[in-house]
Amino acid sequence: MRTHALVLTIAAASALPPFTPPCALAADRRPRALELTAVDREPPRAAPTATQLAALAQDVREHPDDRTRRLALVQGLLAGKQPEAALAEARAWRAKDAYNLVAVRALGDVYMELGDKAQAERVYSAIVELLPKDADAQRALATLLKQQGNLVSAQDRLLAAVQARTGDARLLFELADVELRLGRTDEATGRLEDVVGASSTPESIRFPAKQRLGQAFGEARRKAKAAGDEAAAASLAKRIDGLGLQGALENDLHVYLTWDTDRTDVDLWVTTPAGDKVFYGNRSGKGGETLYDDVTTGYGPESFTAAVAQPGEYLVQVNYFSAHRTSFPEARGEVVVLLDEGRATERKFVLPYRLFAERQTVTVARVRTLERSGSSDAAPERVRVGVGGVK
Repeated sequence: MRTHALVLTIAAASALPPFTPPCALAADRRPRALELTAVDREPPRAAPTATQLAALAQDVREHPDDRTRRLALVQGLLAGKQPEAALAEARAWRAKDAYNLVAVRALGDVYMELGDKAQAERVYSAIVELLPKDADAQRALATLLKQQGNLVSAQDRLLAAVQARTGDARLLFELADVELRLGRTDEATGRLEDVVGASSTPESIRFPAKQRLGQAFGEARRKAKAAGDEAAAASLAKRIDGLGLQGALENDLHVYLTWDTDRTDVDLWVTTPAGDKVFYGNRSGKGGETLYDDVTTGYGPESFTAAVAQPGEYLVQVNYFSAHRTSFPEARGEVVVLLDEGRATERKFVLPYRLFAERQTVTVARVRTLERSGSSDAAPERVRVGVGGVK
């Protein structure tokens, strides 16, 4: 497992006394710096002992058709820092079980661990070669491509998924999200408007679709105002108002979570500076923080916002609550963190994660609020990025 450190400091909103009720937030908007540190992509895994690895290998020899045992052996060898042995086992499994998606994915994972991204992508692509008309397979590959930073190929896979399952609001939402990241705003906003307007769209998708649409309109409005086009800015403001959004489009902190497997329940946990754990069992914090939607049947999204970040630290975690499947129980996805959302200084960070089993939790980021002197018109501080790796 690699741990990457990423630090961002920007000018953000207000410095109120801790935990001021939301109705009082407009009283004082002195600037505050936000600092984000990315933590882990996976939960820590203890390396198995030689005896444990031998037992896993014996299990595979005695039960060669048991995919759960084979997966445990490959993952155990990776955790034990034996990637070459893991590669040999994954290749043997793929040779025996060529049409199994779990075997394909495990082999691709080993190549990723070895740093061979090109070979990993070739292996992962077999997922859709085996099931070219399967929307879930296309989406699974898109998730892997997004985690590698290959958004263009991810868009292609999501387009194929949408064609295989027309009218699926969740797939359309994810496709539009990728298009927004690629700067293809017209296509993205058109899709999001379709999702929002469709009577068949569940509210768990309609709400984040409205948020993303509002963000896109808000960015376009800021550009129009900067260019002096007041008519366009007014038109966009009207479109934003027409969305009837719950909560503001401008937030110091906005976090949302997605994952790649159906029939799974993955939860977003954010612990606030007050010590409140905001999650499905407690959807609001003392500082006005709010969690929207608890999705229990797969994919997400779940969303957390803090209109005014309180002094201290926010801890962002992902918990694998339960899986309603046995063939491939792990879950992967992304946590997207927006700092200074909806303002000229907005920054976005996409943090991939991976969970191997139920009840596991991974800490993906820490966000700290730091008081800073100066007026609210002060220029944002420079971005500081540091990257380090720990094997």
